[in-house]
Amino acid sequence: MSARQHDPVKDFLVQTYRDVVGDPRRTPPTAGRTTTGTDAAGTGGIGRFTPLSLPVVVAAALASAAPHLATTLARFEFAASALTTLHTYRWLLLAAVAATLTLDAYRFAAHRHRVTLDAHLRQITRHQPLRITVGFPTPWRTVRRATIRLPRGAVVRPKELDEFTTAVRATVGRSPAGYTTTVRHQAHRDRLLIARSPVPPETRSPRHLALQSALDATTIFKNPTVTVASTDDQGVETGYKITFTPSMNSGATHFQTKVDEALAALAGEHESGRNWTTAWTPSEGYLVMTLVAPLPTRVDHPLALIDENLRHLPYATAAADTTMVWDVSTRSNKPHCLIVGPTGGGKTSVIRTLLTEAARRGIPFVGVDPKMIELDGLEGYPGCGAIVYDAVRAAMLVRALHAEMTARNHYVHVNKIEPSELPLLIAVLDEFFILSGKWQRLAKTGDDETRDQLKELDPLGAWADLAVLARSAGIRLLLGVQRPDASLFGASSGNARDNFGTRISLGNLSQDGALMMWGDAHVGRDVDTSIPGRGMVTAADGTPVSAQMWWTPNVDRHPNKWTQLTAADRALIDGLTPREEPQFALYSTELREFLESERALARRARSHGGAPEPIALGGAPAAEPSTDTTFSTGSDGASSSDGEDVEDEVADAIPASQVTEGMTVLIDDGTSHLVAVTVHAVEVTCDPHTGDVRETTLTIREGRRNTAITFAPTEVVFLPEPDAPITDSPQP
Repeated sequence: MSARQHDPVKDFLVQTYRDVVGDPRRTPPTAGRTTTGTDAAGTGGIGRFTPLSLPVVVAAALASAAPHLATTLARFEFAASALTTLHTYRWLLLAAVAATLTLDAYRFAAHRHRVTLDAHLRQITRHQPLRITVGFPTPWRTVRRATIRLPRGAVVRPKELDEFTTAVRATVGRSPAGYTTTVRHQAHRDRLLIARSPVPPETRSPRHLALQSALDATTIFKNPTVTVASTDDQGVETGYKITFTPSMNSGATHFQTKVDEALAALAGEHESGRNWTTAWTPSEGYLVMTLVAPLPTRVDHPLALIDENLRHLPYATAAADTTMVWDVSTRSNKPHCLIVGPTGGGKTSVIRTLLTEAARRGIPFVGVDPKMIELDGLEGYPGCGAIVYDAVRAAMLVRALHAEMTARNHYVHVNKIEPSELPLLIAVLDEFFILSGKWQRLAKTGDDETRDQLKELDPLGAWADLAVLARSAGIRLLLGVQRPDASLFGASSGNARDNFGTRISLGNLSQDGALMMWGDAHVGRDVDTSIPGRGMVTAADGTPVSAQMWWTPNVDRHPNKWTQLTAADRALIDGLTPREEPQFALYSTELREFLESERALARRARSHGGAPEPIALGGAPAAEPSTDTTFSTGSDGASSSDGEDVEDEVADAIPASQVTEGMTVLIDDGTSHLVAVTVHAVEVTCDPHTGDVRETTLTIREGRRNTAITFAPTEVVFLPEPDAPITDSPQP
């Protein structure tokens, strides 16, 4: 066999010897920091293993063979005598062999464990242990207890300790069922203690265990610990406290919202039927999960004043029976209200709730209803100045409100009073898209007098000023729209959307709508639409929360409406109607003259106006309805024969930028008539810096000819049918 060739049997025997007793050619390194890995012998800083049984085995072998050896060495009298004497102790020596072999087995097991622990420690912490002591007796596969002496001042980081513990449990710490191996670092004594202890019985509930296990398996919290915070009379857990190391993420609202959703899903549905909510204290590093009552499916407008503050208008109930209010006081940072919801989503009921609450608190209001069927029931209600239906008259109202705002600010300036001393006034503009669309149509296709009048009134410009400046003048704006599009408050409106801090969304929003309404593309997209009045509202801290809107029936006392109400609804309306009508305190002649003229027009319309009766198919007149129209609805006796229960036949208006390819819209044919056309292509031009819409071009194909129609950022188009579905615009 050449020098370069190896004998596998010899190599195996040599390696086995070195594994057992160590390499005699290598000296253990000194204590302290070392490089990773082990020495050539595989024993690192652990010395050679020297068996104690070897001399005892030799002596026992001599004692057993003494008679034969004595015969051979008969001529050596002393040797023969010694062997004879040794032979008499043969049984004692054999017992000593058995004892020393057993002892060496335990010693060798401890030696192997010391070698393994030494290798793990040096590879993970880069520390050379001074001494490793393994408890006796030592099982062959596991370590019951061990002590590792470290150099003075050795630092073992928590991550290194965790890795070392994992390595020990995987190699020498494989404990039987019901036991576990623990590693503790006593820094003050520079040592590591390894011990095997019984696992305490699991007393945590499945929900508690699921929360702790999920948090341990993720990295959202550092060192999370879940403890039971409260239980009910039956011992069922009703609250948990989760402690963690504070971090930058734990103070972020978006992070907290995501964690709240995840924790509620992990905790699951509680036995009591209540829902989980979370209260954060990130500065101290803990949060508390508690149970709150679920949202009710219906809440009738309470007759009692829920909030004694006359500048708080309650309208909904949130989790834990929290009453949501619209703060219309001068100190409010959310003075104006924006309500978004489709037809039939409960938007009109919320508006009725807010306005009836305002009347109960002595706050008058005026309104605009371009559909003529949403707010007409409030006409003549105590505190209602007027409900305007005509688009031109609505523009005049907006301009009169602008004059009122200017007069109020001038009064505050001259008399040196606080703005909070001014009486409040609420202005309601429902279906703003339809209203602005009518203004734009009249500005383009109306007669010369109407176009000049709208140009002089500039209702959009006046509206933008009101949204920004009306707060200090005691004027509050209540805006109702079907979709929260950015062009609703575009360039010509001064981007006034941000001034509407109190926001309410009903039904499910699109991704873009949720982002524009709440600043989060996921909020308001999973509302349970099977429950009327369910939506998202602005909480006191500005965050969106789920709430159930209060139900307020139609307050119209016209016989055609009143007789359709239940006795409970009629009693509710009677209880909500204020005994004293709120008084208007007007500071401008423009608004006073407008309201007086509008009331006169309303009285004249009721006295001399009318609507043609329906004609049955075939020319026969339909059955005539009751002609008894004598009733009282307020100070001026105003009313309307229409109501919110009438089928909505007014086409919806949407921003031109939301039109998509293939959609059917109504376009003016140049003769003041709207014709239905199909959009062939849509091109939206946006500002590269702000992302605001600059203009929208719709391409209409007529045979082989394409016609391009350009719309300004705030211009809208009408749909041929009410509430026509609209798909989200494709993302670029």
